[in-house]
Parts: sequence; structure tokens; C-alpha cells
Amino acid sequence: MDRLLKTLLAGIVAGIILFVVASIVYNYIGHISDPSLSHIFREKISMKWFYKLLIITAGTGIIMAFLYSLIYSGLPGGNVFKGIFWGFVVWLIIVHQPLITLLVVGKFTMDLLLSWVVQGLVSYVAAGISISLIYKD
Repeated sequence: MDRLLKTLLAGIVAGIILFVVASIVYNYIGHISDPSLSHIFREKISMKWFYKLLIITAGTGIIMAFLYSLIYSGLPGGNVFKGIFWGFVVWLIIVHQPLITLLVVGKFTMDLLLSWVVQGLVSYVAAGISISLIYKD
């Protein structure tokens, strides 16, 4: 498989994983709490909302896969560990700034933390693992 094709395929699969997890979490808590998505989706759920979420998560997955392909050789461990590590790094970068802001302002709750761990950490690590499994040598 060509490297570009592997990167695009890995990104699309990762985007689908991010989309499915965000949709499941929305179904349970009634809003998207992932800081990378929450400010975009303030309206009620509709087909417009569905398409926008699908495009944004697919784009996020493709960007994750592209950056993974650039730093692939520098990541520690085997393929699966590289994916776990990459997903954790992406999650940490996306959540770190809003986390500090909410802690300083005093609006951070345990429900929000649990939601960010479930929606963010699990989905980004799963996306990282899928990227590493598709992109492997």
C-alpha cells in the first residue's frame, strides 16, 4: 500500500472512531463535552449537526494520521504502543489548555472530568491504535 493511501485510510478510520464515541457520549449526557468540539456544537442535534461532526472528526483523524506518519520512527515501542502513546499525546494537547482554564475559573466538575476521560482519552487512544495498526510497516 502506498504511504499516502495508508495515511488517508488510517485517518478516515480514526475519524470514524472519534465520531462514534462523540455520538455515543452525546446520547448519554446530552451534550458534547470534548473541548475540541464543544464550542462548535451548541445547537440541538440535527442532520446539519451530524454532517458537521462527521466532517470535523474525519478531518481530525486525517490530521492525526498525517502527523503520526511524520513522527512514526521517533515514537517509542512497537506498533500498538506507538498508537497508544500518540493518542495520549493528542488527547493531552487538546484537553490541557481548557482543563487549566476551567480549573482557574472554578467551573471544573467531576462529571466534566469523567466525560473528558471517557470521550476524549478513550476515543483519541483508540484512534491512535487504529492509526498505528493501519500504518504499520
